[in-house]
Amino acid sequence: MLTRLLAKLRNTACSLLHRTDGAVMPMFTITLVPMIGLVGASVEYSRANSIRTGLQASLDSAVLAAARDGTFNWKKVAIDTYNANLVTKGSSISAPVFTKDANGVYSGSASGTIPSSFLKVVGLQAIGFGARANAVGVGTPGQACVMALSSNAQPSLTLDGNAGVDIKAPNCVLQVNSNAFGAVYMNGNTTIKSAENCFVGTATKVGNATLVPAPDAECKPMPDPFSTLSKPAVGPCDYTNYSANGNQSITLNPGVYCGGMKFNAQVAVTFSPGLYVIKDGIIDAQGGASFTGIGVTFFLTGAGAGVDIEGSANWHLVASNDGPLAGFVFYLDPSSPTGQVATSSKLAGSAEMYFEGVVYLGRQQLQLTGSSSTATPSPYTAFIADTIEIGGSGTLTINNDLTKTSVKIPSALQMTMNTKARLVQ
Repeated sequence: MLTRLLAKLRNTACSLLHRTDGAVMPMFTITLVPMIGLVGASVEYSRANSIRTGLQASLDSAVLAAARDGTFNWKKVAIDTYNANLVTKGSSISAPVFTKDANGVYSGSASGTIPSSFLKVVGLQAIGFGARANAVGVGTPGQACVMALSSNAQPSLTLDGNAGVDIKAPNCVLQVNSNAFGAVYMNGNTTIKSAENCFVGTATKVGNATLVPAPDAECKPMPDPFSTLSKPAVGPCDYTNYSANGNQSITLNPGVYCGGMKFNAQVAVTFSPGLYVIKDGIIDAQGGASFTGIGVTFFLTGAGAGVDIEGSANWHLVASNDGPLAGFVFYLDPSSPTGQVATSSKLAGSAEMYFEGVVYLGRQQLQLTGSSSTATPSPYTAFIADTIEIGGSGTLTINNDLTKTSVKIPSALQMTMNTKARLVQ
């Protein structure tokens, strides 16, 4: 466009040069400068508008991606999508701002400038522009109820023998972050049933394995929601290498249990409400013990932290609603696990294990073996580990009904299922 206009101006100038009347050239000279300025301004504003259009498209894509994600990680999803689509074309664009309001509207805005050339003659050094986008996600409110966090383990979720994952709750998602081929491995008469299966990688089935429903083809990884959670302060040891054995009933109080705690035989334990810090050791329960605690949280920290529950022990624990770890039954300090003993935690045997709250073992493998029936019939349970292995006839069962629990549900586990996103004004 600019080339054609300049050519026309050149032709007009040439014709005027052959004119003999003296008034033509001064008039042409006076009008030529603003004419060129107008042409230049038109070109520069057209370029700014083109960049603004691209910026608008990047923001549209970003807020749509955030609305489809619908998890605590939505802002990172928005920023990554925005950066992947943005083309600056020599402009300077500010960092985008993304927000979510109380009505679930995801918004994004950004502004920028391009340096001017022709317009500098009138004192305009740059042309500014901006864009804004809004989107909503329409879907079903849900929670991540079982999560295998590893991004590349092969497999990340393993089921063998007659093992199963049975998520009966209609609004619970089984999330496997690994992008590996065979991220989920099912061998034998194993089963997975849930409302939604989100596997970033693929599932391998051997034998009579059953997987319902088919994994979400657009599954995205969900980063560890609790890796940076504020942790409680740990004071001096109240108990060291605590152990209880034999056929007896005992009541324990909150405190710092250095070296862990160990139980054997038919001991019956009642945990008083509060925070139990298990430092530099494990919770080790063997035999036919029983454990009851209402309003309790176990914070596992230090070298070799973990849980080893075997035999026919029965557990009935309801999470505390107080403190930085409200809503957690077990929380493993992500910075703690070291050494062989810390590589996994085990729930095994023929016990019923009722955990009302979150079981978080983010840096470990959770092993469920034997004929354990885990988390039945708790009205709210979430299991989060680096990898999960279920063997024998063990079943990881989720019966969540949030209308029947008083435990605080960590907001980071909330998500939207079957989401369809759209742009709004």
